[in-house]
Amino acid sequence: MAAVLGGLTRPAPSKVLNEALEAYIPILQRHLERGRPHEAMSSALAMMFVDSDQAIGLLRRHGRLRASKYGFNATLIANIARAAIKLQPIFRARPDRLAYLNSLIAMSKLAPNVRSLHHEMVQILRTRKDVVIKTILVVINSRYYHRWLNDPTKGSLDTDHYSSEDLSDAVSLIIATYNGLFTLTDNCCNHVDQKAIAADMAVYERLFLAAVRIVKFKEAETLIDGLPYEARLDGETVRIFSSDPDIEKSIRLGYIQSINQTMMRARRLDDQKAPPRLSELIEEGFAQDLFSPFIESVETPVRRIRLRFPEMPQLFGLFEPETVYREEMESLLILDVDHFAEPAELLFPLSDGVTSGDIFRLQRYFNFISCLFQKEIEKVEDEAERMRLTYTSTVVIVSHDSLIRHLNLVFQDEAKARQIIAMLTMDLSKDHLDIQYTPFIDLGSYYAIAPHVVAASNLVRNMIVANRLRKGTLGRIDKMHAAVCGALDAAGFKVRGDFKIRAGGKDMELDIVAWRDDTLFLFECKNAYHPCSTHEMRNSFDHVKVGRDQLNVRASIFGQPAHQKQLFAKLGWNVKPTSHIHTGIIIANRVFHGANLEGHPVRQAHEFINVVSAGILVGGEEPLSLWAGAAFQTSDLCTYLGQNSVVAKQLTALDPHISETRLGYRRLEYVTCILDPQKLADVMLASYGPVQKDVADNKAASSAIAGPS
Repeated sequence: MAAVLGGLTRPAPSKVLNEALEAYIPILQRHLERGRPHEAMSSALAMMFVDSDQAIGLLRRHGRLRASKYGFNATLIANIARAAIKLQPIFRARPDRLAYLNSLIAMSKLAPNVRSLHHEMVQILRTRKDVVIKTILVVINSRYYHRWLNDPTKGSLDTDHYSSEDLSDAVSLIIATYNGLFTLTDNCCNHVDQKAIAADMAVYERLFLAAVRIVKFKEAETLIDGLPYEARLDGETVRIFSSDPDIEKSIRLGYIQSINQTMMRARRLDDQKAPPRLSELIEEGFAQDLFSPFIESVETPVRRIRLRFPEMPQLFGLFEPETVYREEMESLLILDVDHFAEPAELLFPLSDGVTSGDIFRLQRYFNFISCLFQKEIEKVEDEAERMRLTYTSTVVIVSHDSLIRHLNLVFQDEAKARQIIAMLTMDLSKDHLDIQYTPFIDLGSYYAIAPHVVAASNLVRNMIVANRLRKGTLGRIDKMHAAVCGALDAAGFKVRGDFKIRAGGKDMELDIVAWRDDTLFLFECKNAYHPCSTHEMRNSFDHVKVGRDQLNVRASIFGQPAHQKQLFAKLGWNVKPTSHIHTGIIIANRVFHGANLEGHPVRQAHEFINVVSAGILVGGEEPLSLWAGAAFQTSDLCTYLGQNSVVAKQLTALDPHISETRLGYRRLEYVTCILDPQKLADVMLASYGPVQKDVADNKAASSAIAGPS
């Protein structure tokens, strides 16, 4: 084959050729799905011969060479990758494309082990067809109600190792697999697995462990396809690592900062006179026996607790929009972490007729239901009976009409109730399901709902992502962009946002162009939500890559004095061309904060604003100053965008760490990092001097690791 291909002439790259390659991808996928080795091999190699970089890039971007798409059969995928590598002298693919092909070969070694886990999951589902769905919903609902904290020190063969979010992903995969085998119907949630409850739950332990480890494998596939990650085979271990270690560090730093930001806001809530928790009011109500009219015990078809809500409409006064509980305040604080406007603006429209406030009320309703069930069950002294009632009572199975009737009592608006139900109903036809995003499972005439999953999830954010509402919720003005421009203006910069210009033969819209002290700054702003999965992380990174590509063009053009002069003239700025140019990608969320893409630093907007507005770090015993002097200087921003920035120092406090998932006799290892708090404190104290207390008290502050308040 090499001799044949070597004698052929490649067509010149063109838009038409790229479209032809794109159109050929489904053909290759069909060959892989139907197990046609010769057709798949010839199709893949033909695509790569035409344009190896473009073909491999398209296959990677679309995830067409994932073993999980083909029943975890990876032999043919690995053979294609090996053949392409062997033909590298002809294909001449880029190094990152070769790294991807080698990663496919490494991942193929795990595929048989994952296929065995999938087979185990299918066998359990087949033997428990009529009871498994309701049983797993009870398990995950209980995890959320009891605010389960995982123990990462336990091994990957122990469910205690995994977080509630990990097990939610497992539940979502189990539901998708079940629906592929049998189809969900009204009858599949009539019963729970009484035999397992009475004896032991070992079979469900196996089911969850199989599913959650399959999810970990699929997450690794997403990392390799959509982010700068590679897989390397070392004996029986496949190791996943970032091609640029600072990318992984910037991800971990971003998650740490977001968690710390939420904790900082929660502490402030503790310092204020916060409203009570709904769960506390329910406890008081039980102590006073206020809820007994709403609760009854029934014996058929199984003994369970039932709520009599529709007959007690006066109860729905608890869900008035004017009422706010502590749980909702905490949800608002989570939204506020990546917010750039006044707190009142956190109550925003999600769609015509539905607001974020409506979703908080919906969560209050399901929180109330869940707590009533759980508190009533806690009154039962016999442990075995408590367990049985937990499984028979705590997951809501409600008819379509009844759910509309219930929510109409909450909202006094049937159209709104129907719209919310539609937005939260799981679309079983999709390739990827997520119970934290769409927690209403439509069985046909009934919904199955784990109420505390609804109550405890970041549902507003998840609905925005699931229904692609982000652009609409930002409003007419991008508040992050406006906040950054405002901070630069207040710090004495000449600044202009969304500035259109044609230069160097290209039409451009510059997100932010700023100038101060003979220094030109070009920034691109990317306003994406904090990612909560590898898939969302990929979307976030795609935004960052767009910013990189835009800045490559802008830096090249406006690095030329003639084009700078043209820019300044159109801006109306009486300044001279300069050789001092800085670029940056400013992001709304904190993931990828600290990364550097082809010389363009990625910085989080709140952190950026703090540097030009206050320059203060808090979190240690005394506040520290990021500024070189008593007042802000342009060089402070230049330092912040450079290799000696505070974020670069923060990254040095992250130490390597291996996260392991056992897959039979093979292992999947993820090379990540963890924070050393003492190292961070030492680095910050060694790098920055103290701030006068009166100055620190009067300026917006940021935490050395948590970021700005």
